[in-house]
Amino acid sequence: MSVDEKFRSRRRRSRLRPMTRGLLGVLWPTQRQILTREGFIYFCVGIALLGAGLLHQVNLILLVFTLSAGPFLASIFGGRAMLHRLNIQRRLPAYVFAGEPLIIDYTVENRRRWFAVLALFLEDLLLPIDRSISGATNIMPRIFFARVAGRDRVRLRWQSKSPVRGNYRLREIDLGTRAPFGLVEHRVTISHPDQVLVYPRIGRLSRRWFQIQRQATENRQGQRHDSSAQQVEYHGLRDYRSGDSPRWIHWRTSARRGELMVKEFEHQNEQDLAILIDPWLPRSKPGAEQRDFIEQAISFAATLCVETARHQGRRIVLGWTGASPGVRQGPSSVKLLHELLEQLAIMRPVSEGGLAELFDVMPPAALREALLVVISTRPINLIEEAERSSRFSGTSARGLLGRVMMLNAAQGDLASLFQFDEETPRDLLQQRQISAIQDRRSGQEQRRRGSNTDDLGSDARRSTLDEGQALP
Repeated sequence: MSVDEKFRSRRRRSRLRPMTRGLLGVLWPTQRQILTREGFIYFCVGIALLGAGLLHQVNLILLVFTLSAGPFLASIFGGRAMLHRLNIQRRLPAYVFAGEPLIIDYTVENRRRWFAVLALFLEDLLLPIDRSISGATNIMPRIFFARVAGRDRVRLRWQSKSPVRGNYRLREIDLGTRAPFGLVEHRVTISHPDQVLVYPRIGRLSRRWFQIQRQATENRQGQRHDSSAQQVEYHGLRDYRSGDSPRWIHWRTSARRGELMVKEFEHQNEQDLAILIDPWLPRSKPGAEQRDFIEQAISFAATLCVETARHQGRRIVLGWTGASPGVRQGPSSVKLLHELLEQLAIMRPVSEGGLAELFDVMPPAALREALLVVISTRPINLIEEAERSSRFSGTSARGLLGRVMMLNAAQGDLASLFQFDEETPRDLLQQRQISAIQDRRSGQEQRRRGSNTDDLGSDARRSTLDEGQALP
């Protein structure tokens, strides 16, 4: 056989291959086909008509059976053809806070020119990667597309309350249709892996927390009371007391109520904060209440991280106990805040390890200067834990008590320190990002003004020097 004949035969095979594949696909479809309840009843009625026509030799009954077989065959082959040449896109956020709405956008594109897609439904599956987190369950988004015309795309939004904290994955999307007659359901599975991270639920710190924090920082041994290192935050109004400054009077509210009302402020010391969380859970038959205490402790730690990150210049340290304790630290920034929230989102309950092992891996500067907030779900003897650590001696271990706030979630210590409100944590992060951008811009403007001032000063000195050289 010559080279030209081989080339022609190869071209013929390449042309016949798509036709053969399409014919086999029509005769033996690859999608899953499920007979619906209506289709099953329709099929049984058709078989009964066929049996009656053959048994009694009545052509009219056989004709009715032949006519009734048309819709059934159309449901088999027509419904399968609707799932061809479809493009599916899923768009979801990289992270979401627990309790917030979870929004996923699905887009179906029909790449055929003339034929529309009818009665198309889409099913997705949101699976938790770590099921040891309390309340982690599967979520199945479901969307219905009534019609997608040819060469067109339709986008629909699915929205629901986000699940509990954790890392979730989405692997496959199921497309299905019962068109045109609803007798046979056709399904096809499309691989579309994706992930979404659910941060812990964020609340708002109460006034009692700020009071306890101020008392802890002011009563710390060896601390100087420096008003310049503090920040004043407006919290509300209260009745006028003798000794209050007239500048604090809120005249509009005082005129409306008929008595003097003054603004109330809270002073927050810009001190480094170290959050140490001990998510302890007993090994033998832990109850649902104990798991709820762990979730409450993690939510409170996440709330502290968000609130502390709003103040620029503070250093945040997050440490957690376990078989291999870990620490994350850094100056207050949006990037660090996301890292801390991600660690809290995937944090698992532990039944071993303690504060002594955590003290060994913490930075010495945090143990020496920062305010330590220990959040646990069990009673802890701080002196014994500090003495077991290699970082402390007996004297320094006792001096640590002045800088530590011990909070036990199992005893209800967190109930009065924070609560959940309507303001979303995403708004707090956006405010933090906007303030960081404004601070960066103001710093650039100050540096630019400083450089301009230096240039003007150098020009003035140069002109003075030139005049001095020109004098006799």
